[in-house]
This record gives sequence, structure tokens and C-alpha cells, in this order.
Amino acid sequence: MKTNTIKGIDISALSLGTVQLGLSYGINNADGKPSQESANAILNAAIDGGINTLDTAGAYGDSEVVIGNWLKTIPREKRPFIVTKAAGLDHSSLENLRKDLFGRVKTSKERLGVEQLDLLMLHHFDDYLCDKENVRKVMQELKASGEVRFIGASAYSHHDYAELADTGFDATQIPLNLFDWKQIENGGLKKLEQSGMMVFVRSVYLQGLVFQKPETLAPHMEFARPTLEKFQYLCKNYELTPAALALSYALSLPGVTSLVLGSEKAEQVQQNLALMEQAVELSLEQMAEIRELFLDTPEQVLNPGLWPKP
Repeated sequence: MKTNTIKGIDISALSLGTVQLGLSYGINNADGKPSQESANAILNAAIDGGINTLDTAGAYGDSEVVIGNWLKTIPREKRPFIVTKAAGLDHSSLENLRKDLFGRVKTSKERLGVEQLDLLMLHHFDDYLCDKENVRKVMQELKASGEVRFIGASAYSHHDYAELADTGFDATQIPLNLFDWKQIENGGLKKLEQSGMMVFVRSVYLQGLVFQKPETLAPHMEFARPTLEKFQYLCKNYELTPAALALSYALSLPGVTSLVLGSEKAEQVQQNLALMEQAVELSLEQMAEIRELFLDTPEQVLNPGLWPKP
């Protein structure tokens, strides 16, 4: 597994998303939340495959507890870098915000069974935007106190990445897929790269849209047919599967540290690891062709919130 070294840490190019370990998550999840034994198998498959970074959150049910139980079963030297997140902060006063965030860190440390959090992110960048000075101050206090090693914030594509880059935080998590070029064209992704932040990327498959075939689209998704036809053309031309092309694109962008993919079973971890082996670094000519094809992708395609219900 390829790793990227940033801020003195080797981060695997693939991170394991663990929301599935704490909740019955996802429309394709037919088995519900896995048992501790099944979760251990998923986590062991990830570590054995070279994944050294986990993504979790206090909002992911008991994901932190499940990970903490698993950590007790492995040697200390095999422990991964763990990213967790906090959401819905108390902004009523600086003191209440400090009490809230420090309390959440204490709870996460207890659940994970660790003495220090590797990376704490704000689960929503809006928690920063509504109270910038105080949030920055308390996050920096957490880092200075040693409670947290690195700090960051998770954002959405509608946020101002230049403002995100100016937070002074160590890391961010953002959505990214080859259909959406807004944050590349406006220089947002470049700003993150220049800031030296760890950049974790989610949603590379755009909620599974890349796996849909134009000829079998459900009627309510017909609006996406032109985009998918162009995507299928590229897959054939580049001799890559839809998943491999989606991963290759994200990994070919400067500044991207790691892709976050979840798994409901150990077998899915193995499949994701195999897909990473199929990914290639796209040439400048290929990236230019992708840009030309998808630069004007309709907002309805890019925003799942605008997709009609079946």
C-alpha cells in the first residue's frame, strides 16, 4: 500500500471508513451493524492489507467503542492512525465551548482506550464558521495540551476552501469526484495543498453513481445519462473499470493524502485493496480530457440532495 508522508506521519493512500462498524449504514447494507467479531475481521483485513489509518466519529454510533475493543487485541506497534470527529458544539460561550470540546475528547479517548487522540476534526466546518475565533482558540488549546496531536475540520464542496486552508488546522476531509471541478477551477484544492494540510477525500464514487449504466438507469435518474455516457466512454478508452477510474482520478490530484472508503465485510476490504492496485496515475492529457468532458456537469448530477426520489 502506497503511503503519503505529511507532517511527519506516513498515511496510507486508502483509509478505512468505520461508520458501518457503529451503525446500520447505507442503502445497500442488508446485514445491519456487524458484530464485534465481524468488525475485528474488517479491521484486521485493513491493517494486514497495509491500511494504517481509520476514520471514525462520535456520531457514528458505537464505532469508537468497537475500535477500542479491537485495539486491545492487537500489538501496540500495529495500531493505526485514528481520525475522529466532533459535531454540534456548544457555542453559547467560550467557556462552554471549551468544556464541550474537552469533554468530547475525554469521551473519545475513553471509548478508544488511548491516551491521546491522533487527529480530531470538527465534523462540520459550519461549527467553525459560526464562531471562528473561539473555535480556533479551543482547538489550538486541545493540541497544545497534548490531548490531541492534530486538529482539523470536515467540509463540503460548497464551502470556501481558501477559508478552510486559512484556519491553521492540520487536516481536512472533503468530498471529491471526477464529475465536480468547481474546487479545482476556483483554486480551492490548490489552497489546501499549499497549506500543507492532510487532505482526506470521501465520496469518490458520488454515492455509487459511477457504477450506474446509462442503458439501465432508473427513469428518475435519466438526467444523469449524458454524464454517465461520457464516463463510460472514458472507462473504455482508458481500459479501467468505473471504480478504478474514479480512484485513479482522485489519487492523481496534487495534495490528496488519502481516500476514505468504508466496508461492511472483510471481503469488501479485500476488494477495495485490489481496486487500489488497479488505480493508475493519470497523465496530464487524460486529466485535461476529463476536465473538458465534465467541467460543466449539471448541479443536479453533482448534488445527491437534488436527485428525485424513485
